[in-house]
Amino acid sequence: KPRVPKPPAELDIQKSQGIPLAAMVADNATAPETSAQDVMVVRGWGPDHPGVAEAFMKAVLDHKCQVSDMAQFVLEGSLMFTFVLHVGDKSSMGLMKELTRSAKEHQLQLDFFFPGSSQAHDGIAEGEQVAVVSIVSCQEITPALLCGLDAVLLEHRCVIKEIEHRSDNKRENNGEYNKVEIRVSCPPGVKLSTLSVGAPTASGGASGLQKVAWEHGAEMTIRWYDAMNRPNGKSLVVFGISQELCTTNVLDEVLREAGLDPSTVPEEGSIDKRNETKVSMLKGKSAEVIQKVISRLEFTPGARLVCHALKRLGFRLAILTNVGIKSVAEHVKRELGMDYVICRDLEVDGGLLTGKYKGELTDVRFRKADLLKLMAEREGIDYRNVILIGEEVSLLSAARAREATETFGPNVYFNSNKLKDLTITLYLLGFNGSDVRALRKRRSFQDVAADALVAVVPPGKRFKVTVSARTRDPGQLQRILAPLTAGKQDMQIATVSQCTLEDGGMCAGFDFRVLKHEPEELLKELLFACQKEGFQVLGSGLVPIETTDPLASMRRRYVITVVQKPQITAASLSTIFSNLAKNKVNLVHIERLSVHEMAALQFTVNLPVGLDPGTFSTELLDASRTLGVDIAFQKDDVDRWMRRLVVFDMDSTLIQQEVIDELAKIAGVEKEVSEITELAMNGQMDFFQSLKQRVALLKGHDAEKLFGAVKANLIYTPGAKKLCSTLRRLGYKMAVISGGFLPVAREVQKHLGLDYAFANTLEVDETTGLLTGFTSGPVVTPQRKRALLATIADVEGCELQQTIAVGDGANDIPMLQAAGLGIAFCAKPKVQEVSKFRINQKDLSTVLFLIGVSEHAADRLSSGDSSADGREMKM
Repeated sequence: KPRVPKPPAELDIQKSQGIPLAAMVADNATAPETSAQDVMVVRGWGPDHPGVAEAFMKAVLDHKCQVSDMAQFVLEGSLMFTFVLHVGDKSSMGLMKELTRSAKEHQLQLDFFFPGSSQAHDGIAEGEQVAVVSIVSCQEITPALLCGLDAVLLEHRCVIKEIEHRSDNKRENNGEYNKVEIRVSCPPGVKLSTLSVGAPTASGGASGLQKVAWEHGAEMTIRWYDAMNRPNGKSLVVFGISQELCTTNVLDEVLREAGLDPSTVPEEGSIDKRNETKVSMLKGKSAEVIQKVISRLEFTPGARLVCHALKRLGFRLAILTNVGIKSVAEHVKRELGMDYVICRDLEVDGGLLTGKYKGELTDVRFRKADLLKLMAEREGIDYRNVILIGEEVSLLSAARAREATETFGPNVYFNSNKLKDLTITLYLLGFNGSDVRALRKRRSFQDVAADALVAVVPPGKRFKVTVSARTRDPGQLQRILAPLTAGKQDMQIATVSQCTLEDGGMCAGFDFRVLKHEPEELLKELLFACQKEGFQVLGSGLVPIETTDPLASMRRRYVITVVQKPQITAASLSTIFSNLAKNKVNLVHIERLSVHEMAALQFTVNLPVGLDPGTFSTELLDASRTLGVDIAFQKDDVDRWMRRLVVFDMDSTLIQQEVIDELAKIAGVEKEVSEITELAMNGQMDFFQSLKQRVALLKGHDAEKLFGAVKANLIYTPGAKKLCSTLRRLGYKMAVISGGFLPVAREVQKHLGLDYAFANTLEVDETTGLLTGFTSGPVVTPQRKRALLATIADVEGCELQQTIAVGDGANDIPMLQAAGLGIAFCAKPKVQEVSKFRINQKDLSTVLFLIGVSEHAADRLSSGDSSADGREMKM
């Protein structure tokens, strides 16, 4: 097995100011001079197994250090991790020695680095934009493809932050496609259209990511990284019919049914002109030919699955076609559950086709861009959330394609003659292989069943390399992979991963597959090139043939969200990692969700066979109580991404007050009402009886004055406005269901932009305007809260599993338990006891972390900086 040549220790110090492993272990070694709160970066690599994080965190805790950042990923059984630590005065040498001893016990290697205060920084750089590039192919991913993509990014000074290549996104495992997602940091001013299509040139030509992908047999989408790695539910998805939703050109099929040959129409001119010529050929033919075509119309494989999945996410679906046969379009709409059809129609006179389009505007060009904007405006959807599926944009000039890409959302190329299965669009829009498999199993689709997909392991020998760099620079991927591109067409990438830290460094891992060349020679060549380019090679070697099920771990994959403000402590991390190690839970990936401080982390873990998820979840909840940290444990599956409705309690949830107490304060009966309220919220008194008693105490007071005073003095919970603004831009529907009173609930609804408001109504004497001491209409009891949650979900076309409920009182328990994600927010003890998910940080926007939305994404979404610029364009 080739070994990595080790650079001289003095070269390591000169280049990186790091500490060689030999220097760490020496008994008489001295640490570099540090300030009272110096920054130390620890990087480790070696075989992956449970317990590594626990051992390292124990050492950190023993030396009273604070973790300011961390990252980890696993590549084919090899672990790479990084901790950024704030070490105390004179504590670094002792910590380094203890970490080194722990590393030897776990067969790991370590590297230490003191970046200095000028290099260390937290958060996201000022003006930085983050984009996500999804690459999907039915062929193997190659070094040449990744080099080509990185060349385009380098041209615009874009830096790769992360690369993800999940096991379920490999064709050898899912039987369909290979998918790689690349998260990219873009300098201010860089446009997605420029990256996708290419920058304008004097010659008019352009080379962007889309062209590179096509040259290597792949498809590509790019979008700003707003949240959750996929478009939000408030989106409009627009399809064509011919060679998109249907396998054939529908107008050509009508011609053939009428005994005409569509191939006689010259290819010159625009599509519109060619279609007009074809329509004219139908003059005098029976209109019945259209119904005959409809009776044998075939949908593209995957069309039903795609439409079902997008509808379940809450997307609006539309057909926009210039084919000009509306009855065909309406048939497709009914069959696939579309929301809109915009299509010209053929003119019929006496049962015969006239050879013309129907209507008064037959001489006006069918302007798709205008129609897309009209549909978006009607639905209240941002132009950037209009997704185009088909080949329309690819047929435009480079300038028009740039304008379309900049005006609207992701453009997903599809033509059934080339790609065959529409399911590829789900992968390009952010779904993973296990998501698609789960969707197939839930409904019986005619095209292909989940179990019918055959995964085939490609032939060839494999070797892997892991590298590290102190900085994160444009073009690094090219510099690593360049030796494997020229004259090596048999090179493939089985797996690729990259992670970065806020200290500015990067770690990357590659698992290569080679068909003809000898892997040993290629490995030596790659190692030499990496060291020449200044990369530190962390490990390398040949990869043995796998004998285990690569998707077994995906079926037991969960996410653990950890939130503690102002910062997650080393003690909290140590306890959590101890729980993971005790239960042999493997930590696969760490993602930081917060920006300025390490206040929120998301751990992706694999549970071992035999460990009950419910039991493990209970252990984590017990730890959260002890530590004062919020911990949420969820299955990492498609359901997590399909939530569409959020329902809130109002009192002590969206607002910090109890409305009945505020009314009582103004009415002079505060003490009596507060005592009853406390009993009810703690579950010590029936809610209906408590409401009845409290309302009776308000009898005789002016309703308008009471509610006016309360509304004028509402105190909203910190984070409520940010949470609701972000959820609204993500397409969630929101409601407040309160055991309080409707005038205040309406005020809260208006202020936070909620869609629904339900609360109790106090009866008012019509002649005097005074409260009668009774309620009017049905009372919002705990059971009615649950029923209203189910009713709103039904109205919005989603299941209870797709709902989120947030509340604090005993009357919220039925609603919290019915929802797919029930969150007890700063709740009473009885509520916390029966709730699986709890938030005790006094910030309601913490809910966003539980649904996978990072702070950076939330800030971008809530600021509304992705709004359409309103520019005109032609298509």
